[in-house]
Amino acid sequence: MSKSFNVPQQVAGRKLIVYKSRVDIKTVKATAENMKTQLFRKFIFMKPKPEEIHVVSIDKYFEPYVFVDGEYSIDYSKKWLHNIQVEETMQELTICGERIAPKSLTDSLDISCKIVQLTGTGRYKFVRKANIIFDKEWNEVGIQKLPFLAFEEQPEDILNQIEPQFKNDELTSEKDLELLKSKLVQRPPDILTIHNECFKVTERAVIYKPMFDVTVENTASKKRVHLLIDAITGNTASVKQTKMPKTKEAKEPKKPSTTKDAKKQDSVDATQTEQKPEPKMPQKQTAPVAKRL
Repeated sequence: MSKSFNVPQQVAGRKLIVYKSRVDIKTVKATAENMKTQLFRKFIFMKPKPEEIHVVSIDKYFEPYVFVDGEYSIDYSKKWLHNIQVEETMQELTICGERIAPKSLTDSLDISCKIVQLTGTGRYKFVRKANIIFDKEWNEVGIQKLPFLAFEEQPEDILNQIEPQFKNDELTSEKDLELLKSKLVQRPPDILTIHNECFKVTERAVIYKPMFDVTVENTASKKRVHLLIDAITGNTASVKQTKMPKTKEAKEPKKPSTTKDAKKQDSVDATQTEQKPEPKMPQKQTAPVAKRL
């Protein structure tokens, strides 16, 4: 509904927040070593051998979230109508010099009564507030994902170390305002006059939460699992298994795979040998015979 009309708005500047880590790399490595056999377990009673499971790498990255807090308020007027039940004997009611005649009505129980219908113009104020947290896919998440924590004093320096694959430029767009506005800005029906209207964003931030991505490989099954560890709470979550990338090997020359192919190759070689022309032997030159005179 907010897309069909323009609403005056006040938008606060966007803040940049990077949470500090509470879990160090040694704790992450110990957690991965303790859990590595569970990551490749097929059944409760079937575990792979510990020597077959290896922690390959531990990478730190930052999971981005978008926080926005705001409100929509409108001060407006609309028609007001109210029915007042009066005595059956009332014939007329005078209010502010205006004479109003009661009306006879019958309710759902077929009981008749008299009412006086009052009309006028009422002035109202409607306010709606909301604060929302979005993940990197713009899905709403609960406030428990981002509790109040200590944050880095120089967030820009930390974010400059982020790998390009972990960055999402869309998070710095105006999409958070559009989603908040679509949720809050809804004008009441039957408005006669709008006295004041405003969409106000009081707080806006992009928050980066530190995480660890642990790569674990099973050399027996040739499979790989990514174990995600929260750098604040230490909670873990595993990503589905994938196959390990194949290593490139030198190609060997093809060999005959069957006896039939080998015989066929020998036959071709023999035919080629028979078809070779024999070399011509040089003829002996005889000395010329002298004629007797």
